[in-house]
Amino acid sequence: MYKFLIAFSLILAVFMIPSLAEALRWQHDLMASHQWWRLLTGNFTHTNTYHLGMNLAGLWVICHLFQAKVKPLASAIVILSIAIGVGLLFTDTNIYYGLSGVLHGLFAMYAYQEIAAGKRSSWFLLAGLAIKLTAENSGLVSISTAELINARVSTESHLIGSITGLAIALLAPKILKLRKL
Repeated sequence: MYKFLIAFSLILAVFMIPSLAEALRWQHDLMASHQWWRLLTGNFTHTNTYHLGMNLAGLWVICHLFQAKVKPLASAIVILSIAIGVGLLFTDTNIYYGLSGVLHGLFAMYAYQEIAAGKRSSWFLLAGLAIKLTAENSGLVSISTAELINARVSTESHLIGSITGLAIALLAPKILKLRKL
């Protein structure tokens, strides 16, 4: 797991190079120019080192907390990234940077997997996530992180990621059963 996290962290750090970040960031108007890779790669770009550091810290904590395995983690990151990239097309978002939507999705996915495995206390994790999403999407809380990362916090990506993470957790066992037939 740690080799994957180190490699992924280094890739995200390389994507901080301004010319790469510009070529990879999620940008609504460029999707019309058939630059579809941005649906995936926009999640891997960041506005500054604070933004990158916070997102990587979140990824490492989630992976440690839930004892993530590399192959399902990598698959979930790709699925979540594409789902968020597509979902943002239906919002007013023009430019998107960051992994936070993916992190919300991973958190929701792993918390539900723990619930499905009988760990009832993980309902508190999902409840906390639901409260956070409700608060930030209703405008009840001020999002001070925006000043630190020099960008608007994309609460839409958090919601899309969380819903997609739950969908993955609910559907993955059914898909795996079908593959065994």
